[in-house]
Parts: sequence; C-alpha cells; structure tokens
Amino acid sequence: MNHTKLWLLALILTPSTSFAFFCPTNFKQIDFGYTIEQVTEACGAPDKEETREKKPEGPQEWSYYVPQTVGTQGISSQAKGTLKTQVAFDSSGKLINISVNGIGVGSTSLCGTTVNLGDSQDKVKAACGEPTFITKGDPPPSPSGAPQVSKKITEFTYNTQPPVKLIFEDGILKEKQ
Repeated sequence: MNHTKLWLLALILTPSTSFAFFCPTNFKQIDFGYTIEQVTEACGAPDKEETREKKPEGPQEWSYYVPQTVGTQGISSQAKGTLKTQVAFDSSGKLINISVNGIGVGSTSLCGTTVNLGDSQDKVKAACGEPTFITKGDPPPSPSGAPQVSKKITEFTYNTQPPVKLIFEDGILKEKQ
C-alpha cells in the first residue's frame, strides 16, 4: 500500500472534530444546538438568567466629523476643521467600508485606535464614540422572502472561574463566552 492510500485511509477513519464542550459547573458535555432545557438538565440552573428581544438589523452607515487642525493658505495661523469619516456595516454588524473625506480606505486611526474592515460595531464605537449621524437600511428579507421577525435572546451566566456565559437564540444554544 503506498503512502497516499495510507493517508486517505487514516483521514477516513479519523473521527470528525466535535464542537461539544463541558458544562461550566461539571464534566457533562453539551453542544451548540442544545435547548435551554437540555443545558439546564446537564449543567444545572445558571447563577443569572437574562432574556431580551433582538430585532433584526439592516445595514448601517455611521458618520463622524473628526476634529482637525488645518493650516490656512497665506496665513501663518492654523484653523480648526473636521475630517468627515463614514463607516458602513452590513446587516450582521461587520464593518464593510471606511471612507475618509470620500476616499475609501482599509483602516484608519483617526479616532485614536485603529479601526479595520471586518471590525464590529462595538469596536468602532469603542474607538470613535457615538456617531454624529446614523443612516439605517432595511433588514434583508428572510430566505422565504417574508420579513424577518425578532429573536428571543437568553443569556445564562455561571459564576465559575472564569465566569461563563451561554447565549441562546430562540431557545437554542448558539454561543459560549
């Protein structure tokens, strides 16, 4: 048997990667896709439980006017001005465009901290603060063409070392922090 066939056989017989992980409170395994009831049964009640509605968001464009000191032509003094900076996000909240005075750039440090394409709305807000203007687009339609509806978000917090937060969308485990 040649090496290629051995590698292929090893690949086929190797178990696929699992995303299962241990409960924050014990060594029972849970996995993404579990219901709230399944997680509670396996891990026990959380130390804190919060539920909120999450409305579907559409794409957004945020405008900032970043203060700048500019030289004035023919005069030795300097004047204050602003540099218009716009950032655009897709419907998932991912930064897809940065425009400084109408010129597209891949990143900017005008706000003090560098902001890059692909960053989240939270990261941009942490770097630049609240935008001066927000323009919101309509959320994209669902795959069936029907308007999207709000989702119920439930967060379980377990005060372990380190603390663990499990996030459910409409009763299904989607994220671990």
